[in-house]
Amino acid sequence: MSAEASSEDDVRISMIAGVAENGVIGCDQAIPWRIPSDMQFFRKMTLGKPIVMGRKQFETVGKPLPKRTNLVVTRQAGYQPDGVLVISNLNDAIHHAKAIAAADGVDEIMIIGGGEIYRQALDLADRLYISHIDLSPEGEVYFPEISSRDWEVVSLPEVEPDPRDDATFRVKIYERVHAAFH
Repeated sequence: MSAEASSEDDVRISMIAGVAENGVIGCDQAIPWRIPSDMQFFRKMTLGKPIVMGRKQFETVGKPLPKRTNLVVTRQAGYQPDGVLVISNLNDAIHHAKAIAAADGVDEIMIIGGGEIYRQALDLADRLYISHIDLSPEGEVYFPEISSRDWEVVSLPEVEPDPRDDATFRVKIYERVHAAFH
């Protein structure tokens, strides 16, 4: 379980994604693989934490994910599906999510996609949970490049494979490399 956060400043911004060898994360508003063991890892890492996603990602999921506060980022006027907080920009969504996390006593918010939200959030994130999928599917949505100048692998958690998995994968947890100040 997470260490308790006492204020918004103690809440980490994390991103979680499954990324194919070619960087693809989505095709035709769907995930281009079925990997139940990775979905279990995703659930374990996000339960009880505020999750931030774009409108297209929410529509791909199709409903609010249970036992998590769901924040959806969209500029679409009047968009208000049941069970989610709709916020017009990513920075405000992150601020709201951090306040919710601190109030709930959790130390992390999770950004769960899609591609445009990941691009906007990468420079703001402190941690990445990336499932590197051993496939190179067709797709039009990509995860941004993870630069070794900015990120280092800090953990390689083991995830028990499921016989129904479409592919093998390995999880890497990255932390931001903090530049030295002069």
